[in-house]
Amino acid sequence: MKSYQINQINLITAITNELSRQHPGIAVDHRFNKIIEAANIIVAEFGRPYVPASAKMGLEAWLNCDETGSSSLYMAWILSGGGFGHWWGRRQPEPNYPRDPDDFGRCLKMVEAVPEFKGIIYKMNDCGPEWMAVARHWDNWEKLYQENDGCDLYDLMQSAFKAARGE
Repeated sequence: MKSYQINQINLITAITNELSRQHPGIAVDHRFNKIIEAANIIVAEFGRPYVPASAKMGLEAWLNCDETGSSSLYMAWILSGGGFGHWWGRRQPEPNYPRDPDDFGRCLKMVEAVPEFKGIIYKMNDCGPEWMAVARHWDNWEKLYQENDGCDLYDLMQSAFKAARGE
């Protein structure tokens, strides 16, 4: 993905115009600073280059890449012991599990970025029935993911989750 140079003033104007369209006569008063702040966040985000996950990049670099998701962040938190080091100043991720092949792919890329996690995926067994299914089926799901077999992987994931929950 490429980066884009966004005109901050035009973006602020567009946001202000949209607020006025939705609520004619709205006063932005002290809230104008929040409009500027929002525009600055958008300008900065679109202005930076995309950072993909890559093999052996390490946990710190992975945490700052653009291929994280809620389930992969939770998995990294658990496998790293959370709370210290790389996690300093970060909130504990919500206990999400990979619900589809895209989510699983982000978990897989995290393990590839931090190879020492590969041998301890079993620790996810203590994180609920869905994570137990993920840990149990990791190698098979990894193979299907690498083969780009998203439909079969999705079906297997859903089946494994239902079985793990006793449904």
